[in-house]
Amino acid sequence: MHRSATGRGTSITAKAIRLLRDPLFLYKLGEKVGELGVVGEKRNILILGLAGIGRTQPTNASVIVKGSTSSGKSTLVKAVAQVFPSDCVIERASLSPKALAHGKGTLAGKIFLLREYRGGRDALLLLRLLQSEGQIEHEFTSIRGSKRSTETARRVGTPVVLTTTTEAKVFEDDETRFLSLWADESPDQSLAIMVARVSGPRVINHRDLPVWRKALSLLVFKKRDFENPPGWLRYVAEQLPLERVRVRRDWDRFLSFCKSIALCRGDWQPKRPINITFRDYCVAYRIFEPVLASTLRGVRTQELALGRAVAKLNRQLQRAATIREIASDLGWSEPVVYKYVKSATRTGLVEYEEGTRERNVKRILACEHESGRFLPSPRRVMRDNPEIGSELSFIDPFTGARQTISGGTK
Repeated sequence: MHRSATGRGTSITAKAIRLLRDPLFLYKLGEKVGELGVVGEKRNILILGLAGIGRTQPTNASVIVKGSTSSGKSTLVKAVAQVFPSDCVIERASLSPKALAHGKGTLAGKIFLLREYRGGRDALLLLRLLQSEGQIEHEFTSIRGSKRSTETARRVGTPVVLTTTTEAKVFEDDETRFLSLWADESPDQSLAIMVARVSGPRVINHRDLPVWRKALSLLVFKKRDFENPPGWLRYVAEQLPLERVRVRRDWDRFLSFCKSIALCRGDWQPKRPINITFRDYCVAYRIFEPVLASTLRGVRTQELALGRAVAKLNRQLQRAATIREIASDLGWSEPVVYKYVKSATRTGLVEYEEGTRERNVKRILACEHESGRFLPSPRRVMRDNPEIGSELSFIDPFTGARQTISGGTK
């Protein structure tokens, strides 16, 4: 019996190491979460997974998923947490005012899964202190018999906080401590969910979870990792929208995610120090650019995508764009375009052309100053930093296919 258990443990470890050395590791992580019952949501799955992988970093990244009560955001976060070792995940439905201070054990290297971002002013204050300072101290009065004394509860460690909310806006100081994601509430996502339900009961695949959990337990940051950042990262920093103060926290968050991507790029070696490469940046740009840009401006990624499409069409057509033209460019239905034009006008991304036109066709103009990006494109970074080289390939985390980019004029 003992030999059998030992052999099984060795087999799991061997499989985990093979998984860590697979160049498709990140893509397969997204597919694995899908097997646990999540339909679509590929970008959000990858972001939540990378946040969890970064849990052992000195500076990690927390994520808040926003959406309506029927958007599936809680299912999404819980499914991602399932692939991590259970001893590194702490799950709570909510927080009592002093729960964090009185809990046992360090929170360093943990994923703190909070189902709904609420718990009252005191509880959220303690959570903010943990996120920013890595420790909290709470003085309280204890009574033993007739004796009253003052004691101090202390908790240390900065966990990765994964949480959800139905609120479009949370307290500003809280908001900047998270990368904000929106659950996919599009008609296409709703249709995909409905089709999945009529196709019969989904078979949830838990068989290889021990392998995934072992693999993710091995993905930890070592003392000598990331001590030699590449020179082109300074160039990237110089291209950020520096006029916005929030960019300081978002840049730290982005670097944390880049390090997580570097950890799981498929060349895992337990003793070899690693650093961020340009391939890691290409993958990070693919996943995070629309989210960081929309978070910085306080809009949804769909609104930002619409604003960029309108700006592009305005340049190409040398005029305002129609709803039909925008829908064709984005591959959306016209009712969906109308929905996001309405919200994008409120947030100042686009505006209706003045005046009236035949058949009452209202055309759309982009507010150009609001449709910018957060990160410079990989092609631009390559063009302006010749030491990177003139051509490079990387694995697309959404498709698993190899993509090639080369320096150009953009």
